[in-house]
Amino acid sequence: MLQKWMKKISFPIVPAMLLVIGFLLAAAAIFIFASLSEEIVEKEPFEFDPVIIDAIRSYSSPGLDRVMLFFTEIGSKLALGILLAVGMLWLWFKRQNLWGMVFFLLAVGGGGLLNLLLKNAFQRKRPNADPLVEALGFSFPSGHAMGSMVYYGFLGYLVVRSKRKPLRKAGWTLLFAVAIIGIGISRIYLGVHYPSDIIAGYSAGLVWLLLCIAALEAVYFYKRQGDDPSDWKVADDD
Repeated sequence: MLQKWMKKISFPIVPAMLLVIGFLLAAAAIFIFASLSEEIVEKEPFEFDPVIIDAIRSYSSPGLDRVMLFFTEIGSKLALGILLAVGMLWLWFKRQNLWGMVFFLLAVGGGGLLNLLLKNAFQRKRPNADPLVEALGFSFPSGHAMGSMVYYGFLGYLVVRSKRKPLRKAGWTLLFAVAIIGIGISRIYLGVHYPSDIIAGYSAGLVWLLLCIAALEAVYFYKRQGDDPSDWKVADDD
């Protein structure tokens, strides 16, 4: 009897904690982006940009070139578009998760549109640092950094929310984190972005990702309202 009662009152605790954590992360990301964008508007240079660029490019080598090109490719619009299609098919045929599909598309597609709007709002030119690849458009915030944060971050959310074993969850989460960080570093290494562009892309992407996740969780929550509390569970499983 006591155990059943505890289940009834304990459910809101975890979502409430995650809501607070998400709010704090979003607030920090907004603050970082606002601070960077203010300097961009005032056309003030960032002292850390050339320092980080020099440090990263000091490790330049043919082998590392190939590694960085790989990372930048998995963060490109084409790659993320293909991976998004694959992910949505997996969510439908493997999980029958319609809402997951809808918000996955909203997160990635909406994030891409938001990045385009931000780039045109700030219109920062790309660095003239002998780039190793061609990059078009404005520089701030980085589309690769923002896109990878949203796409791989959403995948990480789906994995953490699933019923996979903790070790497998940790492994996949680490893999997605490596992809996100590697993509950001590759853009600096290849000479097409300033570090401040990457940080801004991560910050904007994180805010948008958290908004999409919060909206999806709200949908799941309202769908559960008519269920017995003992039946509350995640929508995805393994």
